[in-house]
Amino acid sequence: MRPIPPMRPLIHPLSMPASLIYTQVWLFITLVSIAFLGSAFANPPTAKLVLNLSITCQDNSQCDQRTALVDQLRTDLTLTQLKVDEFPAQTNFLFERTEQEIRNSLRAQGFYHLTVTKQLERTPALTQITFDIVLGQPIVLRQIIIQISGDGKDLLEWQNYRQFELKLRRGEQLNHATYSRTLTDLRNIALNEGYLDAQFLKREFRVYPDEFAADVHIHLDTQQGYLFGDVRFSGHQRVPSSLLHRYVEIEPGTAYTQHAMTQLQRALIDSGYFGMVRINPQYTEEKHRLIPIDIELEDNQRQAYKVGAGFGTDTGARILLGFEDRLFNRQGHSYQLDSLIGERAQSFNANYRIPGHRPLRQQWNLGFNWDATQSDSLERQRTAISPSFLVKLDDTWQVNFFSSLEYEEFEYLGQSAETNQLLLVGSGIQKRWLNNEAYPTAGYRHNATFRLSAQNSLSESEFMQFELASRAVIAPLPFWRFIARSHIGFTLAHQDQVIPSTYRYLLGGENLRGYKFESIGIDSQDNQFIGGRNMFLVSLETDFRFSQFFGLGLFSDAGQVSTSGLPDQLKVGAGFGLRGFTPVGTAKLDMAWPISEAGYNQNWRIHFSIGLDL
Repeated sequence: MRPIPPMRPLIHPLSMPASLIYTQVWLFITLVSIAFLGSAFANPPTAKLVLNLSITCQDNSQCDQRTALVDQLRTDLTLTQLKVDEFPAQTNFLFERTEQEIRNSLRAQGFYHLTVTKQLERTPALTQITFDIVLGQPIVLRQIIIQISGDGKDLLEWQNYRQFELKLRRGEQLNHATYSRTLTDLRNIALNEGYLDAQFLKREFRVYPDEFAADVHIHLDTQQGYLFGDVRFSGHQRVPSSLLHRYVEIEPGTAYTQHAMTQLQRALIDSGYFGMVRINPQYTEEKHRLIPIDIELEDNQRQAYKVGAGFGTDTGARILLGFEDRLFNRQGHSYQLDSLIGERAQSFNANYRIPGHRPLRQQWNLGFNWDATQSDSLERQRTAISPSFLVKLDDTWQVNFFSSLEYEEFEYLGQSAETNQLLLVGSGIQKRWLNNEAYPTAGYRHNATFRLSAQNSLSESEFMQFELASRAVIAPLPFWRFIARSHIGFTLAHQDQVIPSTYRYLLGGENLRGYKFESIGIDSQDNQFIGGRNMFLVSLETDFRFSQFFGLGLFSDAGQVSTSGLPDQLKVGAGFGLRGFTPVGTAKLDMAWPISEAGYNQNWRIHFSIGLDL
């Protein structure tokens, strides 16, 4: 047996020669570099993928849809989700499938006849896919049958929907989404009117590609409607149940409708008594088609304080203070105090509110008002006690009957001060609808007011006055609006009657931009300046909203006052400005010129205001 040689002792790295250590480090770095470069060459950069969609149209109506169709295709096509050609086999599969996806997407828009040409090109850095689409003649709606049966077949809502809201029209291009939306609308109408078991007996559209036509047949059976059961309140602590039930105009056994519940919820919120109102129909407790209604309430804070500050070019800087007692007693009475302290306007208002027998629609008010204004043309202050009775006819109509005992001191520029006491009676009618309180894109507000003062022991003047005012908003696009307004005032009175300044008309400032506040009035032959008895004012404005909070506006205002008859020689102002969109309305910072005046380009003015558009 050969002897085992002795083992060599291990050499510690630190005891190695320096040259050997450097050699090993160099070899390690070289091997790592070779491995890295090899992997880089083995996995070249992934090619970018570009999808091109081109649509060729046959007529103007198709060309108008081209941009929208391309956008819809980019939403519908699976291939648009790929940004790089990482897996060529996957790209090829989706490329072959895309033609059918294009046909399905455009069929939904009414294009059943089209030609699709496709191409795929690859380079190491770019994969380019192109689809050229030639649209053929679209499918149009030839016959539309909408049939309603059941207990709810005679509802007025069906007629209104067919006349004003139905998008399916004979001769119009077929659109699958419009058809689906029509089914949803019809179902929602039935549900909102209490026909919870409504179902479609027939819902189909038949397409005849060779005839370029489609027929639609929809049959909805409303079946039997449901009724309201008992209304039960819970959660309230301070408001007595007797007052709450006066708000309820839902009688057990009446037709169940979503509108009636929404109206009740809005009335309870507007009362100010509650911080939260939740209405829960108890469908599981339904018996004999009666559905009980549970209303969950949460008491609001009884008292509220308000402090604010503002600025307007007509009134200057101002401070606002307010206090409200929302539930003064168990009969539901409330009162509110508001004051304004400004550079050129001051006011104090107190209003005591009493719910009517039907608080949902009726309200008594007793008001005390003191207000004063100071301008270069007029200084005035007025004190008034004004009882009124407000009646809401429905969600859009309301009528206000009022009387007012007033005492006023006023002084026009260059004249001696005058005083006047009035006892006024009158009424005001308002119709108002809008789709959004802070930023309406559709809506209107129409007001008509009548005032009468007869000369007697409490009234020193005798006159009759009518006012008509309208505002409307329309929006061709969600971010582009047109706002129009008009205001006409007409006074019947003997020439010798003294009419207080509050019921005379001065224009200029925020109501007729480009002119100084209250600078447009009547210059009499004896060089006296007073307000007019009649007034005419119109305005047209457009604004473009380029962000959530800001926009630009263009406007033109025109108006004039007169002592008799219709005003002539209108004063016209025009300009542009910035818009700020806030929860409490639109803030306007405008630059305006009095373009009906000579040398108007040298007499621009700045106007600032904030408030609701309608």
